[in-house]
Amino acid sequence: MQIRGNYILFFMFELITGLLVFSLCWLYGDVGLWAIGLFFIGMALTMKPTVDEREIQFLYKAGSTKAVILAAAMALIYFYAPQINWFHSFISVAMVSRGALGIFYFVRG
Repeated sequence: MQIRGNYILFFMFELITGLLVFSLCWLYGDVGLWAIGLFFIGMALTMKPTVDEREIQFLYKAGSTKAVILAAAMALIYFYAPQINWFHSFISVAMVSRGALGIFYFVRG
């Protein structure tokens, strides 16, 4: 299995990081944000310098769909759970949704 240029592995790192950020921030508060370091390690291991057009299309598709999910999640949190920390939920929802969507697009495509 190749590591450099493996976007499924990259999005798995992002999904796991989002889940870790959610759970660690829920348990320990702002200290849980240190889990974002796993995302940067995954990015350093898996990104390649050149990207072809199909990969760019999937990356843009995952990012734009993530924005829609993130806006809906933030609206729901604002109206129904205002006691939840916005920054922690923003980071974790963004990473989990983009990670899951990226895996979906790269496996399906």
